[in-house]
Amino acid sequence: MTNTAVQELTLADLLPISDSKDYWQHAACKGDPNHDAWFPYPSQDFDYARTICAGCPIRRECGDFASRTGQSGVWGGHEYDRGNLIRD
Repeated sequence: MTNTAVQELTLADLLPISDSKDYWQHAACKGDPNHDAWFPYPSQDFDYARTICAGCPIRRECGDFASRTGQSGVWGGHEYDRGNLIRD
């Protein structure tokens, strides 16, 4: 019987490789294990994610990516639903 550890993915691991352009290597959220903070329910605040995004050097590119590719969740300090900005 082999004991294999399950590796927990981070938000940056979930980003598509085809659109990386090395931007994601600089993302402030890279390595953040708090997945729920990046995909809040409409009734939840997203202050944690917004705080991380505030100092991110690729914040604008991240939001553009979300809008362009139909992402949901917190991207670039804003919340999106299928690429549409729903909360600032």
